[in-house]
Amino acid sequence: MSEINQARYVPTLSANDYYCSSRYSDELNAIFNKQWIYVLHASQLPDKGSFETFNIGDKPILISRGADDVIRAFYNVCVHRGHILVQGSGKATHFTCPYHAWTYHFDGRLRGAPGVANVGDLPKCNQQLVSVETKVTNGFIFVRLEPGEDDFEKNYGRFFDELRDRLPALNRLHFAKRFVAEVDGNWKIMVENYLECYHCIPTHEALSDLMCIKDYRFQQSEYYLSTWAPAGRPDNKAYTYTLNEDSQRAFSGWWLWPNTTFNIFPGQQNLLVFHMLPLSSERSIGYCDYFFIDGKVDAEAGALMEWEGNVLEKEDNDLIVSAHKGMKSNAIRNGVFVIDGVRQYLSEGPLAHFNELVQRTLDGTGPKN
Repeated sequence: MSEINQARYVPTLSANDYYCSSRYSDELNAIFNKQWIYVLHASQLPDKGSFETFNIGDKPILISRGADDVIRAFYNVCVHRGHILVQGSGKATHFTCPYHAWTYHFDGRLRGAPGVANVGDLPKCNQQLVSVETKVTNGFIFVRLEPGEDDFEKNYGRFFDELRDRLPALNRLHFAKRFVAEVDGNWKIMVENYLECYHCIPTHEALSDLMCIKDYRFQQSEYYLSTWAPAGRPDNKAYTYTLNEDSQRAFSGWWLWPNTTFNIFPGQQNLLVFHMLPLSSERSIGYCDYFFIDGKVDAEAGALMEWEGNVLEKEDNDLIVSAHKGMKSNAIRNGVFVIDGVRQYLSEGPLAHFNELVQRTLDGTGPKN
């Protein structure tokens, strides 16, 4: 079969859709304000009183583990006059706003405020932090800023079954380290870069030595993508790993709509969760969280993180920046996806599906979760 008969071609979103500010606002409202968004793993809140702050677009979020051991999420906003409540992450016994010292319990209740003898006398909306819907499953924490139909299990349940099957030690994996990178590129370009291995051989020399790219396979579900490729040799250009009965002997990866990927690399039991968020129409941030058994980092784990965080991610980020510049150049009206049903390592079919989901969600016919 000739190459021309194997492939078909689908246009990308318009180039303008990757940098237009009004389009970006629509995406924040339809996607990031209304869909389930991954934030972190429960092991990143190890103790009662642990907290982490996070931004979803222009929405500041606070996630904490209360004295009752329950994980909750709130808008990270004091209900007195809107000041950001806390910064960063850490451990505390309560939250105190730095502006006027209004203080809150970990369940969000107002504990006290200077000059207020009885907080119960305040309007009800000023007695409690604004809560955010939270779902914890298999230790992974997701939030949804606006209520909606609860189709989480329907959309993603099979993914978690697959993850448990591929990663027997999932319950023993704990957070080890985070890499953060801000990139001058639209969030959709960042997601699209993950959704294909068409670019792997030309741009990722070490990755192409770590796994057998031409045997790369994917299975597209409506709201997530499963990918797999057998491992190459343990002594490769990315990092050296040893093999034993518990070792991963392949790369396994998943993308969850709209912006999160889960990845298992060859070698010891491991997991990398990469979530991509918009900072503006032309700037994005990627969080790479690494997990190992009991959170312990040995020489092999350190080598994996050193390569993935400082080599592979830099290669990808450079690609994202360049692609964004090209989309903004007015040189093209839109790009084109090459879809090959036979040679999946050359296929951009999942990108076409992602573009369709984005457009359907903006049109009101996409995910209803």
